[in-house]
Amino acid sequence: MECSQVKRRLSAFLDGEVSEKERNTISDHLKQCEGCQRELEGLSHVWGSLDLMEEMQASPYFMVRLKQKIAEQESRRVIRLPFVEWVGRAAVPAAATAVVLLSILFGSHLGRGIYQLRVENVSTLDSELADLFGAASLADLSDGSLGSAYDDLLSGGGE
Repeated sequence: MECSQVKRRLSAFLDGEVSEKERNTISDHLKQCEGCQRELEGLSHVWGSLDLMEEMQASPYFMVRLKQKIAEQESRRVIRLPFVEWVGRAAVPAAATAVVLLSILFGSHLGRGIYQLRVENVSTLDSELADLFGAASLADLSDGSLGSAYDDLLSGGGE
């Protein structure tokens, strides 16, 4: 028998509430285990201290009052409806899924808007550079020129 099992049964062992077989097993364990022996000694001291205390008589109305308090606590308890609990358990994952989907949609929409602004800014910059260089567009510039190098960078060909 392991220490944890013995420690759980020591109180019953002291009270004589264990079978003969279990009593022998616990006794054998106690002969070998100092930790469980100390636990048994501690419990024995507690039991000895309890024996020294005088016995108290409960009020004749104690059980009546106790049952009344329990009934009051039970009546205060919230009534649980299985359907409401099921809806609560289903609503949290559904709400989380909705938030994720809305975030994806919003992010996609925002990303398209940012991309569109970038495209507009690039085309505006292209036209400003073309005006600066005096060309109709950067595409009209010859290969190897600053304009064609810039155009290659914008189109990803210069990477």
